[in-house]
Amino acid sequence: HYMSKAFQDSWGVPLLGCIPDRPFLGCPALADLERLFKTELVSGQKHRFRHYSVDDMNLITTSLTRFLENIRTKHPRTLYVCHVTRDDIILGFMAEFQRNRRDDERPFEASLLVCGRKGKYQMADEVRDMFEGLDGAPVMVVEYSTHQAMNMIHNFTPKLNIDDKNRVRKAVEHYEPYIDFDLLLERTS
Repeated sequence: HYMSKAFQDSWGVPLLGCIPDRPFLGCPALADLERLFKTELVSGQKHRFRHYSVDDMNLITTSLTRFLENIRTKHPRTLYVCHVTRDDIILGFMAEFQRNRRDDERPFEASLLVCGRKGKYQMADEVRDMFEGLDGAPVMVVEYSTHQAMNMIHNFTPKLNIDDKNRVRKAVEHYEPYIDFDLLLERTS
């Protein structure tokens, strides 16, 4: 009430709504990252609209053993980032997805962003061949260094995408109670 009165008294402008933050709406989906990096998932396309918090992004600099420990104990919806030369991590990620699916453990919601500068590093053909026809964990290959890719994600603001039905539904549910639509329609007609 006080904010509405202050806006009206100070500037002659009605307050149509005051909306609190909803962190989920700012979490990029893999589809957002496909647009950001101008690439597509090489595996796990059915997970394109899965969202990841930037706070749950994890650069892999450890051994395969330590990585497998982490993936089994960390927040299940983690976006892992590794360098394209880390064949052990890429294969370990794919194998962990299969193991998790076979053992029907907690939901496997992690994804892997594989980074390597264009013209300098590329995924081994043998590893790339393993993705052929694989309907598995979400893996995306980008032509940026791990540092560049992580900075791009940190600086990225996801936009509302009509195809991302979950985000659209959450946005409507979140915004609707805080906006005076009657006043909005009155002012715009």
